[in-house]
Amino acid sequence: MNFPSVDYSWLGNGTVIAMIAIVHVIISHGVAIGTSVLTVSLEHRAFKTNNQKLDGLAKNIAKWILIITTTVGAMTGVGIWFSTTVIQPDSIGSLLRIFFWAWVTEWVCFITEVILLIIYYYTWDRWQDPEKKRKHIYIGVGLSIVSWLTMAIITGVLAAKLTPGKWIETFSFWNAFFNPTYLPSLGFRMFLAILLAIVLVSLFIRLFVKDLSLREESFKVFGFWGAISLPMTFVLGLWYLWSIPDQAYNMIVLATGMTESTFKIINGLALLILLVFSVWLIRSPKKVPIILSIAVFGASIGFIGEFEVVREYIRKPFIIYDYMYANGLLAQDREKMNEEGFLANATWAKEKEITEENKVEAGREVFVGQCIACHTIDGWRTKRALGKRLAGWDEEALKNYIPTMHTVRVAMPPFMGTEEELDALAAYLKSEIDRVNNEKEVSQNE
Repeated sequence: MNFPSVDYSWLGNGTVIAMIAIVHVIISHGVAIGTSVLTVSLEHRAFKTNNQKLDGLAKNIAKWILIITTTVGAMTGVGIWFSTTVIQPDSIGSLLRIFFWAWVTEWVCFITEVILLIIYYYTWDRWQDPEKKRKHIYIGVGLSIVSWLTMAIITGVLAAKLTPGKWIETFSFWNAFFNPTYLPSLGFRMFLAILLAIVLVSLFIRLFVKDLSLREESFKVFGFWGAISLPMTFVLGLWYLWSIPDQAYNMIVLATGMTESTFKIINGLALLILLVFSVWLIRSPKKVPIILSIAVFGASIGFIGEFEVVREYIRKPFIIYDYMYANGLLAQDREKMNEEGFLANATWAKEKEITEENKVEAGREVFVGQCIACHTIDGWRTKRALGKRLAGWDEEALKNYIPTMHTVRVAMPPFMGTEEELDALAAYLKSEIDRVNNEKEVSQNE
């Protein structure tokens, strides 16, 4: 309402954010947090057993943590800020007002994390005598703690979007941050990060480390962490599911686009693969099959993608639950919008009054303000591309459906605006439906 929206029309705005976020989560959780824990554990085991080869492997892993987190990790972190700011400006504006000092603290933690990571890697070879080696390991432990702190802060922000709790009434920072799903979400993410790291690093060790004794030593460490992390991830995941709103819980399967039976089979199979892999690491670390490493790698990446998509989707129709809808409009403003009009309250809108001459253009501005956050006119996602999904609808059908759409489809925010704005939106949608389908007919006839 306060800012113009950006439209990535073919991909869809949600897809752009999801693509960046999934890569960032894999790096921030699996590499920066989880792999740091594994690397320090490998170094500690190498120190206790005087295993120089294992120490060298740990150093090599630390090098890749440094490279990946300071390049792709940092770029995708900025990418999330950029994409969400231009696609969901009202949401980001609200979150900044609520969590300003939390985000400042997270930035300080991230800078500290990078500094410790640089020190940790570049002092590796120089701090090899026993006393300095202990200090070096302590730096690694400090790195792991600071990495975890960045997640602990961001989790408070992300969890509040789904379960703001008493913040809706008090507008207190502490009520927002320590919201009902904060602890289960933080615990779940913490152990999930270690599991993801085990899967990521194990594949590369299995592919590129030919020394069987070295492979066995590293997999013993991974097996130890897997034995802790797998059951904790499962238990804390259940706690998280029990803590979210019932409506959100009921939308989990819908968010994946699968049938309930397919959802259960695929996720059950992925969990079984992860369980078999974890047991194999413990019982026979020297002989982990490469096909199992590849399978669990694929299953884990798929789960992270599914988790991020589901986490975003189940908040709908809200982006901040019970406070702000997915299109950036406040729930409390619904009556005001219906009386005064959406365009009259949209600071960026050019068309404030609707006439026959500007009806379609005014409808386009209503579409941009209320629909474009989730929908496109055309594009690859047929469920979101209205030009294809509404083919055959006339203006009257659109006008009858739009005011009731939120009761038919629970993920849809309610339409906010006057009768004239409803007519304008229907006219715009009808014109775009005709355009898309005419272009399709022309391309098929060529």
